[in-house]
Amino acid sequence: MTIALVLIVASALVGTAIGLFFKFWALILISPLIAIFSAVVLRFYEFGLVKGVAVTAACLAVCQLAYVATAYLLHAREISFHDEIDGEPGEQSEQKIRRQHK
Repeated sequence: MTIALVLIVASALVGTAIGLFFKFWALILISPLIAIFSAVVLRFYEFGLVKGVAVTAACLAVCQLAYVATAYLLHAREISFHDEIDGEPGEQSEQKIRRQHK
């Protein structure tokens, strides 16, 4: 069971590294490699089919979640839910500036 935890933690580290240095396309390229590597390692340690598939799926999910969390934390300041597409301020005033009526 220790090898499963090691694979999951390693997948999280890979997802974090991809989130820090690369775009999402790198995740698409790395995911099959993670699946193949974890399947080979689990087969070497004689995991059963169901346990092996479950751990491989967990590795992929954790890698992708780590990527999303890292990318979100890097770009959280740039994301504003109050901005509108047309660049106009929303209903709420920004920085407590009063409206000027003409």
